[in-house]
Amino acid sequence: MNLKVIGTVLCLVLSGCTFSVPQAESALRWAKGLTQEDAASAEQQPLWLASVGESGSVVKPYTVADFTVFANSDGDAIAFDGWIIRSVTGFGLKAPLSISGKEGERSFVSGESVVVAQCGSWVWRQPVWQQRCDQGASEIVLDEAGNIQKISMSLGEKVGFVTLRVAN
Repeated sequence: MNLKVIGTVLCLVLSGCTFSVPQAESALRWAKGLTQEDAASAEQQPLWLASVGESGSVVKPYTVADFTVFANSDGDAIAFDGWIIRSVTGFGLKAPLSISGKEGERSFVSGESVVVAQCGSWVWRQPVWQQRCDQGASEIVLDEAGNIQKISMSLGEKVGFVTLRVAN
């Protein structure tokens, strides 16, 4: 048997023998730093006030695929794609609401109910993006730095407006 193999086996078996891999230790420190930064940023994550019709709640934003989902532990959730609110669940609704379409025809589906509305193009009127639809207006309000501060969208007469605004 080779002396190197015997030495390696003895080294691993004996508790007093250690070895160091600087690259692995460096990577581990880097990964720990990332998780600590993620925990700190989660604590600093802004709270949002959400309302759907007459029901309101406090929600936090989460990134899921290409959406920002504003949600809480009570089952209230609003999915936003950057322009349009795409779905609403909770908030006292009898069934989840899904929205499809951007400009032109937009469909609102909740349970067995389907409502179709016509929507125009988004128009920039600093600091607000506005869109007019048959059932009401939508707007996205930005601050001086270009961050979204408020999102509102009409869901029609039955549901009313969905509004999201930064709380802190």
